[in-house]
Amino acid sequence: MKAFRPWQRALAVLLALAAALPVTAAVPAKPSEPLPQVKPAPAPAPAITMHHSSWSARDGAPTIIFAMAQSPDGWLWLGASTGLFRFDGVKFERYVPRTGSLDSPGISALLALPSGEVWIGYRSGGAGLLKEGVLRHYGSAAGLPPSSPHAIRRDAQGRIWLATKSGLFRLNGERWDKIPGFEQLANQPQTMLSDSRGRFWVGNVDTAFVLEPGASAFRRLPNVLDLSGNLVESPDGTIWSNGGRNDSLEIVEQQPLGTARFRRIGGEYSSHMLYDTEGERWLLRREGVERSFSIDGRTVTERLTPQQGLSGYIVFTALEDREGNIWVASNSGLDRFRRTKLDTAALPLYYGGEARALAAADKGAVWTDGFFVPGARSVPIPAAEMPSNGIAELTCLYRDNDGIIWAGGHRGVSYLDGKSFTKLVTPPDTEGRPVHAIAKEADGTMWLSFNGGGVYERRDGVWRKVAPYADYASRGAMGISAMADGQLWLGYVGNRIALREQGKFRLLGAAEGLQVGVVFQVVRHEGQTWIGGDSGVAYFDGKRFHPLLGVDGEKFMGVSGIVASASGQLWLNGSEGISVIEAAELKRAVAEPGYRVRFVRYNQEDGLTGTAPQMVPVPSAVASSDGRLWFSTANSVVSVDPARLRRNLLAPHVEMRKVTVEGRNYPALDGLRLPPGTQRVQLDYTALSLSMPERVAFRFRLEGQDAGWTAAGTRRSAFFTGMGPGPYRFQVQASNEDGVWSDTGAIFQFSIAPTVTQTVWFRAACVLLAAALLWALYRWRMRQLAARIQGRLQVQVDERERIARELHDTLLQGVQALILRFHTASTKVDPQEPVRQLMDSALDQAELMLQEGRDQVQDLRAHDHFQAGMASMLEREGQRMAEERGVQFILREEGRVRALPPLVAHELYRIANEAMLNAFQHARASKIEVELLYERKELTVVVRDNGCGLPADVLRDGGLPGHWGLPGISERAERLGAKVRWTSAPGQGSEMRLRLPGTLLM
Repeated sequence: MKAFRPWQRALAVLLALAAALPVTAAVPAKPSEPLPQVKPAPAPAPAITMHHSSWSARDGAPTIIFAMAQSPDGWLWLGASTGLFRFDGVKFERYVPRTGSLDSPGISALLALPSGEVWIGYRSGGAGLLKEGVLRHYGSAAGLPPSSPHAIRRDAQGRIWLATKSGLFRLNGERWDKIPGFEQLANQPQTMLSDSRGRFWVGNVDTAFVLEPGASAFRRLPNVLDLSGNLVESPDGTIWSNGGRNDSLEIVEQQPLGTARFRRIGGEYSSHMLYDTEGERWLLRREGVERSFSIDGRTVTERLTPQQGLSGYIVFTALEDREGNIWVASNSGLDRFRRTKLDTAALPLYYGGEARALAAADKGAVWTDGFFVPGARSVPIPAAEMPSNGIAELTCLYRDNDGIIWAGGHRGVSYLDGKSFTKLVTPPDTEGRPVHAIAKEADGTMWLSFNGGGVYERRDGVWRKVAPYADYASRGAMGISAMADGQLWLGYVGNRIALREQGKFRLLGAAEGLQVGVVFQVVRHEGQTWIGGDSGVAYFDGKRFHPLLGVDGEKFMGVSGIVASASGQLWLNGSEGISVIEAAELKRAVAEPGYRVRFVRYNQEDGLTGTAPQMVPVPSAVASSDGRLWFSTANSVVSVDPARLRRNLLAPHVEMRKVTVEGRNYPALDGLRLPPGTQRVQLDYTALSLSMPERVAFRFRLEGQDAGWTAAGTRRSAFFTGMGPGPYRFQVQASNEDGVWSDTGAIFQFSIAPTVTQTVWFRAACVLLAAALLWALYRWRMRQLAARIQGRLQVQVDERERIARELHDTLLQGVQALILRFHTASTKVDPQEPVRQLMDSALDQAELMLQEGRDQVQDLRAHDHFQAGMASMLEREGQRMAEERGVQFILREEGRVRALPPLVAHELYRIANEAMLNAFQHARASKIEVELLYERKELTVVVRDNGCGLPADVLRDGGLPGHWGLPGISERAERLGAKVRWTSAPGQGSEMRLRLPGTLLM
């Protein structure tokens, strides 16, 4: 940083004086002719300090905007010479009603009602009412004249009024009534106002009329003034007019009541006037937009002209939206003025180094460079006694614990103790070297750091050079911090810190984890030591340094100012803006090393111009005595009161805009049905927050497809692929720049029509066809299994019949023949002979054997007798055994009894009979039951007793050695393809349950 030498400043003064001298002609003027007196031009008003944005035709904005209105949902409506438009803060769109069309493209007046309806006044005459997308016109048939409406207003009773050059009209049902009493006026009504006391005002070129609450007619005010501009009410209730054609401001009625009703206060031409919610007055003048407000009892006026960025050179109308933004319409576009989070001090341009030095003063004031700033919006006061001329003289400002202000720069160090600055005698070898840092310990020891001169300690009036690092002996520390506990921190370039504790320096650096680069500032906050540098921020735990990291990979680069708020927040002034970290996040970062903190970032959109200085001055952030935080950047000095931070508490209204499928757009109307085969869908939406639409964040979910919310950031479209037919429910929510989320947001229900192959009936047909095929396959398989089993059984039957025939035709017939011959022979023997008796006994045995053989043959052909019914045979056999043993026997049949194939019935009979025989012989039961359960898909045979039950080893092994009853039952069941299961418990009886598949019942 280079200082201006004395001869350079002297030369500049001479050149300035020469430029100020008047230039005269070669011939001198006569003494009797006095020189003309040049009237000095008024000093130009400073530019409006609010954030300004403008939109022109290249941004899609309409031109020549005559009227503006904002509907309750947040849309900004614009009536232009080319049509009706609306704006969501991001995109302008020409509005096309769903039903109806504009009578004329030229719009002269707009009125948005609390119900959401919008009244439209046409320049060609007539009016229209837009309600839920349906536009209805009111023309001559409804009582309106063919003249352009000047204004449309709603009074306290909800009545709609319309002023034209043909008179004043009021809506009465479906027609407009012309109000009597205005016909005799040379000039018809121009402007209207409904004030806070329920009165309705009408103004024209001559005077004003007022309709009191409850009155049936207007009362004309006696004074004669031009009130054709527009009527507005100030915050104190005073009624103003901007004077219309008379280029003046008029007070129509001043509060409190009883003071003068009319007063002309003069002024210049203005096309429009309004008072905003902050009480500031806005005037639209020929040269631009004018803003006036009061600070410290003084009226401050700011202006913005086309040369300073205003969209057009003719301004027509202005509006304050529901978020407090001021909108100005011009012949070339649209402008917005927005209050920012940060207040900019009204300082002149700075031609010094990187930024102005800062130091806190008393009563919420600060010192900066050569100015004393009493408050955030106060006018800075030049301080002649400050050792600075605004040309990089001051490089450091510091306030010690005694309230003394220390100022260091190229000319040394001075201190303000009382009302004047006193120069401090510094070491001789520091002459002309700028001061980097100043600190004062509790015992009065002063520490100074000089660029290129090193670090000095002043104790008891004696200077001593301190060099913790031998290679940095002549290199000054970038920052010095004296802590209340006696610690002294010296920060250097290259990740070096010298920490003095109990009179000894400890050198800390990369070995201890320090990775902040150039150490700008060391701050103690909530017992934790924080270090800011050009490569990041870190905290010290007493042994090592740990980096402070933010979400999304934030490293907090270039932090030359760290200051804490009263609530424990940490504010970082860095190269990317001002970052704010809540106390809870800081505690978690310390407790969990590596945790990435959440933070809020303020930048140029919030009123910050420029970035934090990276060399001098440091620190670039201080806290004033009233809790306000001040920050210095390359272009400005800004401040903020964390306790009164301006927040937008209005949640954005969210609306669906359109649906896009394969390049074709559809209106986003609930119940929309998209064409068959749709797989990729784009859903466009918007949020109506006009302050900072670029910071509006969205999240959405598609119910049935998304498990949770999808964070969309600032994107205003959602994309879905791989979608199938059916209904869908899409929900989107939005938050404004301060994180206030809409409760419900927008919900959009739509559906996708199925293709032929995706229809329910097609799928049902496919399911039925598949079921039929499966059933057919099942039936075929069951028939195949049944045929196989039947074939196996038939083979057995055939074999039994063959054996029966062979026994009958050979053995039994032969035995019968032998019996007959033996009987013939026995008749020839005397009956009294002993041989005869032996022969008769042998014949009896032979007859018995023959009968047993016939029984066996009959048993082999037993299946031929089962057509009569298996149940009756089991009933007969069971009753026989029950009578022999004195046991109760019960047989039950359930279901639809079906005739069984003889072979199957025979096998089932043998199985059931064997189980019954076992129960009668071994169970010692008092009751035996048999159940035949006929079901649709199977036959179940149950044999149950209440006897002693089967032994556990019999159940486990399937029978006793040498006994073949249970194994025979299992073998027969297996041949049938049936399943048999035994259950038993000691003393509780036993049960055999056989299940036969239905295929074997056919």
